[in-house]
Amino acid sequence: METERVRLRIGDMGKAVLITGQVYQDPKDALNEFVSNAADEYAQSGRRGGRIRIVLQRRGRHAVIAVEDSGRGMTADRLREVARNLFRSTKAGDRRTVGEKAIGILAFQQLGSRCDIVTRPETAAQTLALRLQRGKPVAELDPDERRRPRQTPGTIVYIGDLDPDALRVLTLRRLVDYLRRRRGVAVARGDYQIEVVEGRRSEIVTPEEPDGIRIDVPAHQTAWGRIEFALYVAPQPNRHRRVAVVGAGGTTILDDLAEIEEFDGPPWSSDQVSGRIAFEALEQTTGRRAVLRDRAAFPAFLAAVRSIEPRVLHTIEQVAREVDLSVTERLNEAVRRIFGRVLKELSDLENPMRTATGSEPGEGATLDLSTDDRAWRPIATTAPLTEPKPLTVDAIVPKPSAPEAMPAHAPPRATPAAGRTKPLPSIAADPSPDGLRSRFDDAAGLVYYNDRHPDYLLVKAEEAALLEYLATLVAKEYVVFNNPRAAPGDLAEEMVRMLVRVRRHLPRGR
Repeated sequence: METERVRLRIGDMGKAVLITGQVYQDPKDALNEFVSNAADEYAQSGRRGGRIRIVLQRRGRHAVIAVEDSGRGMTADRLREVARNLFRSTKAGDRRTVGEKAIGILAFQQLGSRCDIVTRPETAAQTLALRLQRGKPVAELDPDERRRPRQTPGTIVYIGDLDPDALRVLTLRRLVDYLRRRRGVAVARGDYQIEVVEGRRSEIVTPEEPDGIRIDVPAHQTAWGRIEFALYVAPQPNRHRRVAVVGAGGTTILDDLAEIEEFDGPPWSSDQVSGRIAFEALEQTTGRRAVLRDRAAFPAFLAAVRSIEPRVLHTIEQVAREVDLSVTERLNEAVRRIFGRVLKELSDLENPMRTATGSEPGEGATLDLSTDDRAWRPIATTAPLTEPKPLTVDAIVPKPSAPEAMPAHAPPRATPAAGRTKPLPSIAADPSPDGLRSRFDDAAGLVYYNDRHPDYLLVKAEEAALLEYLATLVAKEYVVFNNPRAAPGDLAEEMVRMLVRVRRHLPRGR
């Protein structure tokens, strides 16, 4: 029995038109289709820097959204071609453009029930209009639009009878932020400008500013074009950062590279890497929210991104080390200030800790320009006329001093001078941690902290909490050194006595 060939046919064209126009997850994605059409017009006509104007009128009886360009406009034949050739795009294969499916015009159905495309071609003086309605397989072509005539060539798309849900989402602020993410690359290149207007407010879409240290990653050449990397590493994962995937026309396909399963993990999900990876050969899915996994360009993209992962991870580790050194220097100075005051109040403690000092710029010590305490002083030749008054108790017992703000920058460094130290604690990461939170090196006069201990990692991200943690470790080492044979209860009492004074002198604003 022979196999029968059955030709596919759309049973309800109106329903097919409606469903095709509702594939977008977000109303902003639907509106972005009309921005793409305007951008493609500038690209095909070779006009760089043209303006795309989006007008929002969300209030009143006749809410409307308009998207305008100043391109070549469209003739009546071109409008008929647009209406008659859904799913058959003349832009397919043109790397300068974004559109390739010829269904973007139907995206208005996600926003409202009417769409009027009003245009004036360069070759004629009259204004034309193509009118579409939601779910209807027929469009109306008006060869002489008189209600909204254009004075100059170009096209403006009016979307009317807007849905309330779309109106709530399409605010000026949200739309500008969305377009900044989705079209920042093209805007930065100067391909076109985007202006969003609502009432008396107007805002130009500007590209996002880089955040962090630029990673020097050369472009990768493939058989389908260049893959370009603009990646930045931030010192701390203190906010949401992601790497965008940019395709044809400088349009962002994905806001987050980690949405691709192969890259759903560090370093791309670490909140420390931001920027973009641009590959003109990548195509979008119909819903504009994923990369099309073809058998040509997509595997090349995967291989290129995987090849740079070691360099990105190395840069993150390097930046983290540099930041840790800078933070440690600031915290070292803060700890010395705290214990400089605590030790004045606890004069019964033996102080074995030392900080190297020097007067010449360099590394390895704190800068100390004060004169030696043993320097020559003049000797009085005459006795005082009156006897000094006896000291009061208030004069003998030092008053608690107010906490100081923590310094914003690391203190100046100096080359260690032989034999010159201050009786103040210094801290450093333990080069050979043994599982304890900290240990005191009697020979060096240093308190080593374990930077791999879970407690350290718990507070590392917040500098104020880290300072309190390190000050607590120094207090512990003081107490242990001064009470080598104390009973557990006595040791605990001494620890409390020390911590009460330490916390009084912690910086403000914590």
